[in-house]
Amino acid sequence: MSWAMAGGGKEGSEGTSNTTRDTVQAVVLYGEELLFDAVDGLSDQQIAALRDSIMQHQGANELCNYLNLYLSLKNKTDEELTLYIDSLFESDEIPYALINQINIFIMNRPEEIPMVVPKDLFVTDSLESIPCRHFYPEWVNSNPNPYDVNLGKEDTSLSLLLVGNDLLGEFSLPVDNVITSKFGWRDGRNHNGIDVDLEVWDPVKTIFPGVVRVARTYGGFGRVVVVRHYNGLETTYAHLHRFKVKEGDAVTSGQVIGLGGSSGHSTGSHLHFEVRFKGKPINPLSFISFKEKALVNDTLMLKRTTNGYLAYPKGLMIHIVRKGDTLYEIAKMYGTTTYKLAELNGIRRNEYLIIGQRIRVI
Repeated sequence: MSWAMAGGGKEGSEGTSNTTRDTVQAVVLYGEELLFDAVDGLSDQQIAALRDSIMQHQGANELCNYLNLYLSLKNKTDEELTLYIDSLFESDEIPYALINQINIFIMNRPEEIPMVVPKDLFVTDSLESIPCRHFYPEWVNSNPNPYDVNLGKEDTSLSLLLVGNDLLGEFSLPVDNVITSKFGWRDGRNHNGIDVDLEVWDPVKTIFPGVVRVARTYGGFGRVVVVRHYNGLETTYAHLHRFKVKEGDAVTSGQVIGLGGSSGHSTGSHLHFEVRFKGKPINPLSFISFKEKALVNDTLMLKRTTNGYLAYPKGLMIHIVRKGDTLYEIAKMYGTTTYKLAELNGIRRNEYLIIGQRIRVI
């Protein structure tokens, strides 16, 4: 979720207007000023961390006071908040950003109430021989990605619990090594995964428990293994030298499914690793930290877009690019580095930013 200084004006309207439409369907807003540009998943701890970061880099200011007020008001009833908003309109300088944020919070409070299992959270309840049949219409061994382009077109949003119970198991890195190529546009086309360095014969492991759907040689992938997991994702491990599993095998997290190599269209030994949901590629680095060797969060949020899914961990923070923003200035604003921002977003550190572009900060 991103922070926007009060009084942002019309220059940032390309980004903020879209965010408001996506997040809130019917809420009264006074102008375009917000404390944040979205409201999904931002915890009190993250708001406090944002406030502390701003104080560290800019000193105490009006925005910090608004953040403190917002935190203190979240435990009040809707009626109490409405009365408080009325009192804010009597201020000498009306804090529209705070008022708008409280209105959005009131509108979205039902979605924020803690629940044992939120209504949109998918949690598997059995280890089926074919996982997640209700997500996928078929089980095809001959093609790593056999799904129709329109699969999931009616989806809006979904939360996947990735780990955290006996059925889902734990997370494991596929290969503990450096990333040599990231997700995104590369050499004139989309690179639908990441490349991780390895030596021939290095073990390659599955990241979650699941069932092997594909284990064969296929086109440019060379020797490739695809695993469908009980959390709804499918992962692809390409350019292998040897298979250690066969189609239909049930596998556990961290199990060796093959040995690294350079088969298929590959200029050197490495693992091409993809994560897909309903056939649509998502950036592995949007929820996996190779540096920390762990998931960013145990819940993955998916929102349907025109061509696929926007994937992000629950509790992230997004900055909406405004006129004049650079990656360096954004990193400075949030107390992070351009390297970290580039890694999180699958972009180059010197990449040109577009007004309205979403940059993940946390």
